[in-house]
Amino acid sequence: MPLDRIITYMHYYYILAHEGSHVYRHYAQLDPASADILHDVLLDRYDFVQVCEVPRSGVESDLLL
Repeated sequence: MPLDRIITYMHYYYILAHEGSHVYRHYAQLDPASADILHDVLLDRYDFVQVCEVPRSGVESDLLL
């Protein structure tokens, strides 16, 4: 499968993980299945987790992984 076809299936996600007084905020471009897996993995490690799809215009470039 060509790379450009793979990228079209990827969306931008806002990732928030909170543990104690530490808050981690990032954006990443993922396919929906990977976003679900990331959410489940982070739930095992942090007190509060949010992985939400966002439009490209809502991405803060300095937080993009």
